[in-house]
Amino acid sequence: MKYYRQPNDVKGKYTAFTEIEIDASPKIVRNRFLQFEKWSEWNTVIPEIAVKSGDLNDLSTKPTINLMLNFGRKGDPAKAPVYPSIYDNNEEVFNWGFSKGIFISAEHVFIFESINNGKGTRLVHYEKMKGMLKSFIMTKKIKANMIEKYNEMNKGFKIFCERS
Repeated sequence: MKYYRQPNDVKGKYTAFTEIEIDASPKIVRNRFLQFEKWSEWNTVIPEIAVKSGDLNDLSTKPTINLMLNFGRKGDPAKAPVYPSIYDNNEEVFNWGFSKGIFISAEHVFIFESINNGKGTRLVHYEKMKGMLKSFIMTKKIKANMIEKYNEMNKGFKIFCERS
């Protein structure tokens, strides 16, 4: 799978791209990321995440997750309307998403990139939409809100990782 790593990679695409540097190794950052039971301590945007089915460490079991979302919309926080599948879960990337055929698909990607000789992590965090309905779902206003909320999420995660 091809992943975007720089803001220029997503110009003109239906992708909300964010990044942040964290003063902790990629191994620590990824381990903290996978502590789903603690997301409510640092994450106001996705305050709840849980494995619905399958095993995160065995993608052949086709793991899916359950999400609670809070993008500041009326009725938020609310349960996500789909159960995303886990596409990748390895030392470098965690990726979930869903597809409704040619109409809409989305991928939510987290890349744990080593910086500062392994003492730090550049977290690349983005959501990409494809399909016939992408322009109706990810309008400029919605994209701007997603970027704002994902940056908020990144800042909370940075504090969570660096305080331990």
